[in-house]
Amino acid sequence: MGHHSYLVAGDGQFLYTRNHCDEELAALFNETDRKFIVADGSEVTPGEEWGESEYTFGYYTTANALRQRLNVQGFTSRRALADLAEGIAHWRKTYDSQSQLRERQARGETLFETLARPPREPAELLAAIGEAIRPRRPETSFATFQEYFQYEDEFAETVTDVEELRWFVEERSLIRLIIDQAPADTRVGLDLGGLTGCCVRLDTTRPIAGPTRERQLATLPDNAPLIVLTEGSTDSRLLTEAMHITHPHLVGFVRFIDYTGTKARGSAGALATMVKAFMAAGVANRFVAIADNDAGGHEALAKLKSQKLPMGCKVLHYPELPLLTSYPTVSPGSPAVSLTNVNGVAGSLEMYLGKDVLTIDGTLAPVRLGNFIPAVQRHQGALSKPHKGLVQKAFEEKIKTARRAQHSGTGDWSGVYAIIESIAHAFG
Repeated sequence: MGHHSYLVAGDGQFLYTRNHCDEELAALFNETDRKFIVADGSEVTPGEEWGESEYTFGYYTTANALRQRLNVQGFTSRRALADLAEGIAHWRKTYDSQSQLRERQARGETLFETLARPPREPAELLAAIGEAIRPRRPETSFATFQEYFQYEDEFAETVTDVEELRWFVEERSLIRLIIDQAPADTRVGLDLGGLTGCCVRLDTTRPIAGPTRERQLATLPDNAPLIVLTEGSTDSRLLTEAMHITHPHLVGFVRFIDYTGTKARGSAGALATMVKAFMAAGVANRFVAIADNDAGGHEALAKLKSQKLPMGCKVLHYPELPLLTSYPTVSPGSPAVSLTNVNGVAGSLEMYLGKDVLTIDGTLAPVRLGNFIPAVQRHQGALSKPHKGLVQKAFEEKIKTARRAQHSGTGDWSGVYAIIESIAHAFG
């Protein structure tokens, strides 16, 4: 049809796009689906002698293959049917609201275009689409020309209805509805033959589906939440709760990985392994891995940070904190407490939960230095296990109080605020 591209499903043609290809549809195909097809339906390759045969060019696969591609994108049959019911309801509501405009048009007034007719019921429409996909009856099989023209009009009406649905149903759901009416081995595709004529000279040697898919994937990180990977479930849970207080405007835009119900062990080494797995899987979301600002965290991530990371990946540590530049510290083999800079030595999450919750019995819970780590030339430090539990419990109470008051109150939130800020500005 003219200079259009369109979806082919069996003998049906749907979703016409004038003078260019539909990128939403093109992105569902691979370059291996690129085909030249002659009039008898057989495939040919460029350079073959085609004789006088007409051919069409496009991307073709089977209905089953395209259904599976849509499945993994979340466009299942169930979702498509739900979208159709909602879309038809919206179509019907729009049609009913235009009744007075149609009456004025009937009197000869020039107005904006209105819907020509109300929608069919979903089951009736889907049956009509299925009929349009099946092999077409030859003209000679009809008793009269009137029967043949009526038959053709029914196909045209179905195509028009599908076009109308583009206003009311997400396109990939609409594609799913169409191909669900086709047998699994039905040829489906994006026909680009109409764009190779005199007015629209599409270069048939240039890849189309592959680059289109790459552009589609490139936009995903701009719309999906930023994923934050932490050393373990406690960090993830407490930072999620803290963000609701310090940065409520980021809720829904930043998502800390949820370890609930998993047996994932918490450590900087496990975090490094998870980052490598995300990179190997080609995770499209932008993601930040953030580790403790301690000796063990710096040792575990040193090799990873020296690598060239994907554009959508950042590896961070909890930021330097003024409170930790002069903090009570107990050295190995000595009961004496001295003030020491423990940034990069003992900067686990507990050290960022606030001076108020770190204060136990009137004094700051001391950091105890442990093993010396040659790779980073410093001791690993941490709170004692009992102190660590008390600090976490006190912070959870602080969270509850802040939620009841609907603000952060007068407590010290500077540490967790600095962590969320570093995440928010990880990409510049």
